[in-house]
Amino acid sequence: MKTNRRVLIIAFSCLTGGLASASFGQPAPSKATAPPSKGSYQVDAKKSRFIVETETTGLSAMFAHDHKIGVRDFTGRATFTRDNAKGASLTLTVQANSLYLLGEDDIGQRQAIESALREDVLETARYPQIVFTSRSATSERRGDGTFDVRLTGDLKLHGVKKQITIPARVSLDNGTLRAIGVIELRQTDFKITPFSFVSGSVGIKDTVTLSFDIVATQPQS
Repeated sequence: MKTNRRVLIIAFSCLTGGLASASFGQPAPSKATAPPSKGSYQVDAKKSRFIVETETTGLSAMFAHDHKIGVRDFTGRATFTRDNAKGASLTLTVQANSLYLLGEDDIGQRQAIESALREDVLETARYPQIVFTSRSATSERRGDGTFDVRLTGDLKLHGVKKQITIPARVSLDNGTLRAIGVIELRQTDFKITPFSFVSGSVGIKDTVTLSFDIVATQPQS
């Protein structure tokens, strides 16, 4: 059997307007709280990017090719300071039904894949949001001035809440925060049945890889 890599780009249009509220250990403050602190950042959905890579296996490569999926609706907030990097926090909220297929010329194929993602895989009518809320963080400063941060928190996906740890390389520059990293998730941990097609002869492996490049800026005072 041959293995193909299917790439699903989840651009959190913050992984799009509603991959989110981002706060790198503490929940985001409510509207009634004081103005954001110096270490508070709002995720910029247009500049941020999320890529979900799945591994496709099957009898023949002709039945499967790479796909890229964007996300139109997500929001996020992060907190991070050089003096207290261990107090970093992140909150992200993604509208699950905002996923859409990129780079597919066949309209019928595109609609079929988008429908399968929303209805069969994520079941967005029942589980409309994907939310990550960090609870704690560890951090180590590197020689180049960036930070290796590990955020531990709750990921709520497909109606299942599971604690995960997200590793990220964080940098600060003129009021802009950037965090990049990669994490693997197992679909079955969130009661998602790995998708299969062509009468089951081609399928998606349980483990998927999520890479992210989050850009966040400090709110204007």
